[in-house]
Amino acid sequence: MAYRKKTLRSMSPVTRRLARLIGELKSVDRRLQNLLPEISRLEFESRALETAKQNNGGYDDGRQEDNDFLTTT
Repeated sequence: MAYRKKTLRSMSPVTRRLARLIGELKSVDRRLQNLLPEISRLEFESRALETAKQNNGGYDDGRQEDNDFLTTT
């Protein structure tokens, strides 16, 4: 919670600095808490993609790997 200007003025300089650092720490904590679901989702999708690549060993996905269509005869 942010301190009011009047409250900060009544504090000593060291206390004021500490109060600002505490406010900044709380702000960073909130931002990190908000990032957790997105990071969790990305990690899940990354693992799923890695598993799909490992399980896709002999599967033909229909792509032509050699470039025969680019050569002109």
